[in-house]
Amino acid sequence: MIARFSLYDFIAVVMPGIFFLWALSTFLGVPVASGVGPVSGDLAETSVLIVVGYVGGLLLQGLSQKFTEAALLRSWDGFPSARWLLPADTRFTPTYRKELADALLSRFAITLPGGPITATGRADAMKRNQEIFYRCYRSVDATSVLPETFNAQYGLFRMLLTTFLLLGAAAIARMAYACVSGHTFDLRSAYLLGLCVVGGVISYWRVTKRAEDFAKSVYDLFLAQSAKAAPLGPGAK
Repeated sequence: MIARFSLYDFIAVVMPGIFFLWALSTFLGVPVASGVGPVSGDLAETSVLIVVGYVGGLLLQGLSQKFTEAALLRSWDGFPSARWLLPADTRFTPTYRKELADALLSRFAITLPGGPITATGRADAMKRNQEIFYRCYRSVDATSVLPETFNAQYGLFRMLLTTFLLLGAAAIARMAYACVSGHTFDLRSAYLLGLCVVGGVISYWRVTKRAEDFAKSVYDLFLAQSAKAAPLGPGAK
């Protein structure tokens, strides 16, 4: 089981899961498993901490993939990996785009679409571009750990963004309840809300950057690999 526990699982699932449960316990006083908190180093306590964090992280991951990523895609107008292959996109220089188009044609017999794309055809073009990206990713997956690292960090910051949104909503609910019920102002929840706003903004910046880094690293590796596999030019020995 440990051998199947990947870098992505630890960075993008366990860590956010433990952080979320710790924040619930520390700031909002919600009782959670006793293993979530300072541990004495005992193997049994550490195992409980990892299991609880992993389960909590998986639940957060479901919310993150369903709702947070959908909101991110609306904000980004699609994954960078697919958007950059659209003819009108200017992320790549014309030279880089030509090199990529030549490599795709040589390696997979894929021709990048050219010319204007209508609004109705954009969805199909983005879907096809994402298929092309995954083909490139699978072809370089074993050549470098860089894409996997960026992808894991993308998952981490997407999960953190989800965590801050949930904690912020919980803090607002507690503050509203305190006001309605006539209790004193919930200062701890106000502090938590402020931290969630700052953390959410930073997480959005970082998840955007890591999504772009992941896509760019895959295309760079694909071009580098294609250059190595290309036949030598005339007169070369």
